[in-house]
Amino acid sequence: MKKKTYLKAIDESSAIISLNFCSEKFKSEFAKMLFLITIILTLLIIACALTFAYINEKYKFFKSRNIAGPKPEFFFGNMREAFFKRRHFSSIIDDFYQMYKDSEQIIGFYNITTPYYLLISPEVIKQVLVKDFKHFRNNEFSGLSDKKKDPVMALNPFVMRDDEWKEKRTEVASGMTQNKLRSMFPLVQDVGKRFAEYLKEELKHNPSKCFDSREICVRYTCDTVSSCIFGIDGGSFTKKESKIINMGNKMIRSISDAAKSFLPKRLMPQDVQDFFVYLMEEAIKYRDSHSISRDDFLAHIISLKKKKEMSEIEMVAHGVTFFLDGFDTSSIGLAPIFYELGKNKRVQSKLREELLAAFPNEEDFTYDKLLDHQYLENVIYESLRISPPITFANRECSESITLELNKRKITIEKGDRIIIPLISIQQDPEYYHDPKEFIPERYDHGIKEYRDKGLLFPFGEGPRECLGKRFALLQVKTAIYSIVRNFEISVNEELTAKNLEIDPEELLMNVKKGGMWLNFKDITC
Repeated sequence: MKKKTYLKAIDESSAIISLNFCSEKFKSEFAKMLFLITIILTLLIIACALTFAYINEKYKFFKSRNIAGPKPEFFFGNMREAFFKRRHFSSIIDDFYQMYKDSEQIIGFYNITTPYYLLISPEVIKQVLVKDFKHFRNNEFSGLSDKKKDPVMALNPFVMRDDEWKEKRTEVASGMTQNKLRSMFPLVQDVGKRFAEYLKEELKHNPSKCFDSREICVRYTCDTVSSCIFGIDGGSFTKKESKIINMGNKMIRSISDAAKSFLPKRLMPQDVQDFFVYLMEEAIKYRDSHSISRDDFLAHIISLKKKKEMSEIEMVAHGVTFFLDGFDTSSIGLAPIFYELGKNKRVQSKLREELLAAFPNEEDFTYDKLLDHQYLENVIYESLRISPPITFANRECSESITLELNKRKITIEKGDRIIIPLISIQQDPEYYHDPKEFIPERYDHGIKEYRDKGLLFPFGEGPRECLGKRFALLQVKTAIYSIVRNFEISVNEELTAKNLEIDPEELLMNVKKGGMWLNFKDITC
C-alpha cells in the first residue's frame, strides 16, 4: 500500500515537473512570437508612415511651384472617380478646366500620385504643339513597348521617341500622299458600295432592324484597310465573324490595357503578330506571282523594302501602323457622324441634296470633287468637334523649357507630363456659339480660322498630328456619301441613351457607353 502511494506521488511529481517544463517552453515560444509580431507591426507602421510621407511629398509638386489646381486626395490624387470607373478621365479634367479657365492658363492635378500640367489656354496649347514642339516631341505612351518582346508595335510611330519616331513617321507618311490616296480611292469607293449593299440586304430580311453605329463602321473601316494594305477582302460584310476584325479588336484591347497600366509590356499578343505576318507574306506572294501592279500602301511598303532593305518585321510594323489608324480610330470618328445626322434631320437633308447635286451620276464621284466638297467637310469637322476620336492629348517634356504666360513664367522640366483637354476646348461656349448643338454652317468661312487659334484639333496639331489623317478623311467622306445618298438615318431612342457619355472603361478613345443605335430606311426603292 505504501509502495503504491509512493509510486503515485512520484508520478504526480513527474507530471507537475513536465507541466512546468511545457509551461516554461510555451511562455518562451509565446514571447518569441509576440516579439516577432511586434517587429512586423513596427515595420508595417514605419512602412505606412514612409509611404504616407512619400505620397504627401509627391502632392507638394505643384504647391512648391506656386501652380494652382484642385486639392489632391490621399492615394487617389484627383482621380478617385476615374479609378473606380464612375466617370471618364476626360470628364473629370473638364471639371478642372471649367473651374480655372477664367483665371489660369496652366494648372496642375494628380492622377493617383503622378503630377500632370493641364493646359487651359489655346495660345499655350498651340505653342506647345507647334512652336515649342521640340521640347514636347514625345507623347506619354512613348516607350510602352519592349523592342525585344514586342518587335512589331515597338516600330509604331505612336510609341516611338525622338529621332526614331521621326524616321519611322517619315517612312509611313510618304505612303499617304495625295497621289497615293488618289490611286487608292477606287478601292475605298468599292468598299463604300459594299457598305450600302450590306445595309440594303439586312433591311430586306428585317426592315426595322436596328444597327450599332460603331459596329457597322468597324466593318467598313476593316474592309477598306484590308483592301489597301493587304489587297484582300476582309469579309466584314459577308461573314458572320471576320478574323481580321477579331484580331484587330484583340490588338486594340491589349494596347488599351497596357496604356492604362503605363508599364512597358507586350502590346501585340503573339498570335496577333503571327496573323499579320502571315497576311503580309501572303499579300506579297500573291502580288508577285500574279504580276499585280497597284499604287496602294502595300506597293509603298514593298518599295521601301527594296530601297532600305527592310526586314519582314519592319514591313509588318508599317502595315499594322496603317491598319490601326484606318481600322480603330476611323471607325470611332465615323460612328458619331451617322448619329449626329440621325439626330439632325435638317443637316441630313441638306447634305443629301448637296451630295446629289455635286454627284448626280456615278462617274461624277471623283477623288478631287470629293475632297473639295465644303459642306461635307463642315459636317465631318462639326462631329469631330463634339466627339473627337481621342478624348485628350498628352505630351512628355523632352527638353526643359520656360513658358512665358500672361502673368508669370512656368518652367516645365524634362520628364514632366502635360494633358491637353481637347473636348473642353472644342465645346467651350467662349469659342463656339451653342457648343452642344450640331451646326456645320459655323465653318462656312473655313476651318483654318479655328485651327489657327488652337480651338479645333481632332487630329492633333503640329509635327505629331495624326499620321493617318488624310486616309481617315477619305474613308469617312466615302462612307458618308455611300450611306446618305441611299438611306434616311434616324436614331433609335429606345436603345440609345438621351445624354451620351464616354465609357469610363476606356482611357483614350471616345467610345460611347451603351452605343449609338440607328435605323436606316432605303430611299432608293
